Amino acid sequence: MGNSRQERVAEAVRAAVADFLILNLANSTPGFISVSKVKMTPDLKLAYVYFTIYGNVKDIAFSFKTLENQSGRIRYHVGQEVPLKYVPNLKFFIDDSLEYTDKMNQVMKDL
Repeated sequence: MGNSRQERVAEAVRAAVADFLILNLANSTPGFISVSKVKMTPDLKLAYVYFTIYGNVKDIAFSFKTLENQSGRIRYHVGQEVPLKYVPNLKFFIDDSLEYTDKMNQVMKDL
């Protein structure tokens, strides 16, 4: 029960970041980008934003660089959409859990 606020804020930040991607970056990145999850620190001042980026290695690198370059605008958008006393700082990560799952499924098939 102690982390329910953390989870609600994480979901609100995830929705705001996804909204920004749709409105502003949908046509400017070659790879398909989706926000897979957001984890908040207990003080709600830092958000770890995990993205899944589909495409080749070059597209993934370009898309991630674009996200990092737009971090200020994304944070501003989050501040407009999520009513918090402090707008959290955003740290971006590529979520490779789907890749890992596919790899493990292939290993299991090979057994």
